[in-house]
Formats: sequence, C-alpha cells, structure tokens
Amino acid sequence: MRILLLLLAGLCTGLLTAQPDAYHTTLTNWLGTQYTLTGETYPTHDTEAENFSASGGYGMAQTSGTIDDQDFTRILKFRVAGGLLNPWDAGWNIRNTQPVNMGDKVLWVIYLRVSPTTAGNTTGRVTLVSERADTYDKEVNLTVELTEEWKRYFVAIDVSTRSHPVGGLSTGLHLGSQQQNVEVGGFAMLNYGNSVPLDQLPNDLNNDEYGGFEADAAWRSPAADRIESIRKADLELTVLDTDGSPMPATAVQLRMQRHAFDFGTAIKACRFPSGRCYNPTYVSKLFNLDGKGHGFSSVVYENDLKWPAWEDEWVSSNEQTTRNMQFLSDLDIDVRGHVLLWPGWSNMPDRMEENRSNPEYLKGEIEKHLVDFLETKNFDQYVTDWDVINEINTNTDLAAALRGTPGYTTGREIYAEVFKRARELAPDAELYINDYITMSLKNTDGALYDQYKGFIREILDLGAPMDGIGFQAHLGASPNSIYDILGTLDDFHEEFGLQAKITEFDLPRNVPEQLAADYLADFLTATFSHESVESFMFWNFWDVDTWANPGANLYDASFNETPAHTAFVDLVFNEWWTDADLTTDNDGKATVRGFKGTYEVTLDCNGESYAVAFDMNDDLAQTIDCAALVSTTLPTLPEGSVAAYPNPGRGPWTINNNLPATLDAALMDGAGRKLWSGQILTGNHQLDLDLPAGVYHLQLTDGTRASSLRLIRL
Repeated sequence: MRILLLLLAGLCTGLLTAQPDAYHTTLTNWLGTQYTLTGETYPTHDTEAENFSASGGYGMAQTSGTIDDQDFTRILKFRVAGGLLNPWDAGWNIRNTQPVNMGDKVLWVIYLRVSPTTAGNTTGRVTLVSERADTYDKEVNLTVELTEEWKRYFVAIDVSTRSHPVGGLSTGLHLGSQQQNVEVGGFAMLNYGNSVPLDQLPNDLNNDEYGGFEADAAWRSPAADRIESIRKADLELTVLDTDGSPMPATAVQLRMQRHAFDFGTAIKACRFPSGRCYNPTYVSKLFNLDGKGHGFSSVVYENDLKWPAWEDEWVSSNEQTTRNMQFLSDLDIDVRGHVLLWPGWSNMPDRMEENRSNPEYLKGEIEKHLVDFLETKNFDQYVTDWDVINEINTNTDLAAALRGTPGYTTGREIYAEVFKRARELAPDAELYINDYITMSLKNTDGALYDQYKGFIREILDLGAPMDGIGFQAHLGASPNSIYDILGTLDDFHEEFGLQAKITEFDLPRNVPEQLAADYLADFLTATFSHESVESFMFWNFWDVDTWANPGANLYDASFNETPAHTAFVDLVFNEWWTDADLTTDNDGKATVRGFKGTYEVTLDCNGESYAVAFDMNDDLAQTIDCAALVSTTLPTLPEGSVAAYPNPGRGPWTINNNLPATLDAALMDGAGRKLWSGQILTGNHQLDLDLPAGVYHLQLTDGTRASSLRLIRL
C-alpha cells in the first residue's frame, strides 16, 4: 500500500509540474482573448526554466538571472566581444522537443534588450533565426535593432522548409554583429497546427521606424538637390521647316520612354513563353508597371546563368534562356549576367570540389567556363554587365584550394585573373564584384566590412579591370537607416571611385505593407540621388517568385498591386518622369529640363505628324529638320486606322484595318529580315504565322501613307 501511495503521489507531482508555468499560461490566455488562438502545443517547452535549461550559447560569455518587473521571471545575459567576423560567430539556440510539420503555423515570442550597463553602446543588433539543424535552410532570418528598453517580438512562422523531426529545428539568435551585451527573456514557441491562417497570428518586430524616416529628415533636401543636378539635363529643341527656316509657334509633344538610370528586377527565364513555368501575367507586368506601357528597363536572371544551374538546367532549359535573352534584347531591355564565378564549392559544379587538390584542373575548368559563356555562346551580345565574382567574403573554398600553390600566395589572386579574362572575352561588358556584406548585414564598419574593402583593394591592385561594385540589399526586418545607406555608398565611392549598382533589393514579410512602401520610396530616393549609383534591381517583383521574403513586393501572389507598387510607380514614372507639351518660340526653339533618358518627340511637318526618338544623357541641343523627315518618310496612316490584338499575344494576331482601302503589308523581325508579305483587306485579318517569341514590326502602306505596328509574340 505504501508503494502504491508513493507512486500515486509521484504521478500527481509529475502531472502538476507538466503544466505550463505562469508566464506561458498568461501568454496563451492573452493570445486566446486578443487573437482567438487556441489549441496550441509547445514545440520546445512550456516553462521558462525548461526552455533556458535546454538552450545553449557559443562564442560569448553567458550568465542567467531573474527579473521581477516583467511578465517573465527568468533572463539570460550575453556579453559579446568585438572583432567577430560574422553575425553567426556568436549565438544562442534551442532545438524542438516535439515534431513540427510542413504547413504548421508557429508563433515565436521573445523579449530582447541591450544591457543598460553596456559601455558606450546603447543599441544592439541581433538576427532571429529558425532553421533546419542539418542544412541551415531558414524558416526565419530576421535582423532587428535593440534598445535599452525591453521589447517583445512576435514572429509568425509558416513552416515551409520541411516537416521537422524532434531535434531538427533550431531556433535562436545570431549575436555577433557587434560588441554588445544582450539580455533575453520570455522565450516561447507555440504551434497552432495547419488549420489556422498565418494572418491570425500576431507579427510585431517593433520595426515601424528607421533612421531618416521623418518627413523633415536632414538627408531629404540634399538628396533632392542631387537628383535635380545629376539625374536631369537641359534640352533645347530647334524645329526647322522643309526650307530650313525656324518654325515658330509649333506644338511639340515630348514623351519620355525610359530612364537612363536602370530600374530592374530579377526574373526566371521559365516564366516566359514556352518555359516550364510560363506565366503571361508575369510577362505583361514586367513590361507595363504603370498601366501606360512603361516597365522595367533591365533584368537579371536569378539562377539561370549560374554555372551549375546552366549545366544542369535547374529551372529553364538553356535553349529557353538563350531565346529569352534575344527576346529581351529585341525589346531594348538590358540584361545583367549573374554570375561568372561564385567561388564556394556549393556554387560551382560538383567536379570542382571533387578535384579540390588539383589547382591546374580548377583553373582549367574556370577558363573553359569563361570561354563557353563569353565567347562560344557569346552572351556578350545580350548581357550589358556581369557579376564577375560573387560573395568572396563567405565563399572561400576556391581561394583556400589555391592558397600556397605557385603564384597564389592567398589564393585570391584568381579573382583578378578572372576579371582580366572576362575583359578579354567580353570587352564591351561592365564588370562587377557583388556581395551582401554591407547593406544586407547592416555593416557600416567592423572586421567584415574592412575585410571586404581590403579584398576589393587587393583585386584592383593586381590590375583587375573592375568597373563597379554591386551592393546586395536583402534587408532585415528593421530596415537600414537611410543615413547608413548613403554613408556606405559615400565610403566605397571615395575609396575606389567605381560606379555602383543596387543588385538585389528585397524586404521580409515581417515589414508591414505601408512601412515597406515608405522605406522603398526612401531607399530609392537615396540611391537615385547618389552620384555613383547606376541601377536599382529588385530581387524579383512578385511574391510567388521572391527568393526568401514574400510580402513586400510590387505584386502579391494574385498580382494585386501593393502599397510598394504605388510608391515605386509614383516615383519612377511620375515624379521622376518628364512628359511635356511645348511650343516653339520665334526662333523655332523650345526648352525643358528633364530626366535623363530616351525620348520621343511628335510634331507636325507640312500637315503630317512625325515622331523622332533620341537619347538625352547630358545637356542636349536637338534639331528636328522637317525636310529630312518629309523626304525620307511617307505621311503616316491616320491614328487608330490600324490596330492589332492581342498584343502582346501567344497565338495569331488579328489586324483590324479601319480604312476603306487594302494595305500592302510586310512583317519584319528585329534584324530587319522580311518574314511575310501580303495584303490586309478592310476589316479584320488574322495573321497566323509560326514564329518564336520575340518582337516584330508590321509595315503597312496604302501607297501614299505608311505606318508600322510593333507586334510582340509571347
């Protein structure tokens, strides 16, 4: 009987201790009241004591303590020394004790602050990470800013990398961004299964402000002045009649067609016609962001031109990618090449690592790859600029394999050699180095920042023909200070004098929509205002295709426009766009100050309308000579007399001839080759030709007048 009583007592004690502690009980009751969240389970533990006992830190000093003025009672204190190279060189984490399945909605709650006793540091920076414990594939990877005040962070997770077995999910903090003392409390993880919508979970990272967000922030006025100075030019138009005399009081329509500054996006070749994942809406949005036919002026392939992706045809076939480059080139879209050499084993073909001890083999394979891309396949005819080397700070395998071999003291000498060879094979392309060390990691100084600058200096000192520096901008949940963005661009430009491009911009879903729009507008304004910056690239513009951060793009998964879309269009195609209706003075002149780019001028000569296109990349005096236009051009067919639809389209075009006359027609490709000729009768005529995707020109004439329709086959 005594043994039975002892067993019952032990069982009762176990049942009592198995219940959530006061902190977890208070938290779940509040979540149930505020968000109607119920039925939670605990992927880790349901008590403060167990969670902290099961967790562990590395790369720093750690102590524990208690606190009596918060909802939680236990805290951990971390003291991180300076001089660490990477944020993940110091960290803290805990593994799951219960399985977590694909599609589960998990809420991670944690309180953070920097210690008020931190000498000279009243702010901190940590990255919240939840990832596979084996491959480090991320469920969450969010960098947040800390102050001396306790702040509670809610992170809503839609489990997407896999179903995590016990011990397979590691959740915690990367703390090595800077010297700092960080305190942690109130850690909890709650799993609501797969029947709760993600939007029902709270999602708050205390990230509603960033440096320079104020309407009267000090950076705004100088940026506006710089934009006026460096992005605009003075245009003087002179219009002459057919006798060569000035044409006074002549109406001139000036319409901007595209910026000289490139605004672009990452793409997938398979999204285009005949691709494995073709999406016609995606293609149409790419070329028409503002509803007026204005779209991106440049693109970069996210994966299609990476070395192993090309050899293994990861997403698109090589034939499709090449055809797509021709298609984009015909549309006058600039194509960036990403990337010639990404020098980590996992980013090169497997055979490179398999032959890591054979330097001559490694160099030989790189040479063959460069010749294949830049000479044999001659991608230089489409690609305007290349990321020659990518992420050399963290991809050190190739340099390590060559280090100490003849001619390679550090192994990094290979980078200058690749730049030189790329210049020989692609003499007209701009050559870039690309990395995430600065903006993506919020580094404005420190060991890693200085190392990156040192590596660039090494490469340049070895004679590398480097044209520019690519700044990846995979930004964190607490957006970077605008002052830091400008400071980094200033620092690199002053140090190296090279042009710059923002190559990979995105924001995480944890940034609220309106904040994402406001920040995009400020980031664009700051970079557009900087003299070194030549281009801004989204790392995709559609939620479905975003690499890691859906939720803050121009379009959601259903192609609904987001606040970020409104912000982008308002700046790029309205505020920074020049359309003007001008009238010439007594000397036949009209002047305007406009944004640098490509323009089309429309005016009447001898009663007929003519259009003239030209580029304005600096102050320009442009003469329009009606004599030249009239002598070389037939009068145009009446506006609206001929139309084609669907255009762009995948199938036959229907040509609608509204004139009471038969038109002679010829279809030309982008190279000026005639592909078809015939007649277009009054009414509707179907033009059904077996043609690949591309841009075509349908030339039409009634003998005395002529027009050309641009047709796009998707």
